[in-house]
Amino acid sequence: MELYQLRYFYYAAQYENLSEASRQLMVAQSSISKAIAGLETELHTKLFTRSGKKITLNSNGMLLRSRVAPILSAVDALPSCFQNSEGLPTIRLRVLCASALIPDILARFRDIAPEVRFQLLQSDSREDVDLTILASPNELVGYGATLLTREEILLAVPSSSPLSLYREVRLEQLEQEPMIMLSGDRLLRDQVEHMFRAMGRKLNVSFESDNPFLVRMLVQHGLGITLWPSRTWSAYSTENLAFLSLVEPQAYRNVYMVTRHPDRELSPALVQFMNYLRRYFKTVLT
Repeated sequence: MELYQLRYFYYAAQYENLSEASRQLMVAQSSISKAIAGLETELHTKLFTRSGKKITLNSNGMLLRSRVAPILSAVDALPSCFQNSEGLPTIRLRVLCASALIPDILARFRDIAPEVRFQLLQSDSREDVDLTILASPNELVGYGATLLTREEILLAVPSSSPLSLYREVRLEQLEQEPMIMLSGDRLLRDQVEHMFRAMGRKLNVSFESDNPFLVRMLVQHGLGITLWPSRTWSAYSTENLAFLSLVEPQAYRNVYMVTRHPDRELSPALVQFMNYLRRYFKTVLT
């Protein structure tokens, strides 16, 4: 029996929905199903009643959930029992979107809380963090997710492109256009691919990069077009670029901050930073 199996079970038990548990944990749904199956085999009992894709916690599952909750709470609280070598509070922050804004966010936060240290991660791994900033085209429902902003996804084209003469463009007009995609933002990529599939169109990807700065440079040099989140990419230079609204369909995404473990008692430094993020996206990023 592994700790991750208990965590995956606990999230599935909390939401009684594997898709939602997958979104909250940021792991594949198949991994959660496999972990639960392993637990059921080891414990020689079923933990859920299954009806098609729907799962409902049964009495054995309720018992296990009650036993698992304090275990996970104790494990999740361990980092807060220790401080870094300087005795200063530390926040482990995973940034899966809005990375261009992070230097400004942290510089401003440093002015009000100079004692707080940060460990920054950008990989979507299982490594434990205190807070994740991520984006989703869908609404994230559940304890631990807080909406920071809703932003329009614009089309960025070179100023020299004939498309720059338009204020808006239909998705069907872009099928033959070379697309430059940010490979490091899987959620944005999935959203774009879904939009094209829904319209019966093919996404024509010419370049991919995990660096937003390089994506911008490729577009500026006339090598293709890209999708441009209107608010969280506002820190990047827009020289020699034109921005068009997408219609039929329109494209938006939600930016959230997510506490990885809803039952963990949040440190004072993390609460202060989360409150600051709310203010930043409400008042600074306008």
